[in-house]
Amino acid sequence: MQNSSGAAAQLRRRAGRRGLSWKSDAAQESMKPEQEISETSSRTFDPGRAAERAEELFQGGWNCAESVFLAVHGQAGPGEAPVHLVTALGGGMGKKKTCGALTGGIVALGLAFGRRQPDEAAKKEAYARGAELYQDFRDRFGSVDCWQLTCHYQSAQEKKRGCSRLVRMAAERACALIAERRRNP
Repeated sequence: MQNSSGAAAQLRRRAGRRGLSWKSDAAQESMKPEQEISETSSRTFDPGRAAERAEELFQGGWNCAESVFLAVHGQAGPGEAPVHLVTALGGGMGKKKTCGALTGGIVALGLAFGRRQPDEAAKKEAYARGAELYQDFRDRFGSVDCWQLTCHYQSAQEKKRGCSRLVRMAAERACALIAERRRNP
């Protein structure tokens, strides 16, 4: 059995091999949500640019969830984007279920609305913003289900164009929700 310092060292080595940063639990706990928000408060949020960037990323080989997350993180997130956390959400969680663009956008909302410790008010706020993005997406496209959104496309190229619309909207709206929070904390 490995002691806790040996396990931590192993995690740091694995993270380093993948080019990821790793912080101990103590370091993570020491970063307060207010600090993270203030790190991004001097940035200019441009939902239109987030939409453009998400489409560029999607056309460049990232999946739908990764593209949305990376585009929003580029405007709202501190440090390097942990994009590996959303890979499995692409393609409707790989099963043509809930749209990856939508789930990537909801994960990206955690950059501003996520919590670092149990806090009921923060959880309610995060749920409300996630529900808002979900409903906006559903209202605009008529569904949140990958299969329903893509089953009518006849070719891979046509599907890629159609999914680009979903990716753009999810990134733009997620970024707008984060920008609203910055304006009205």
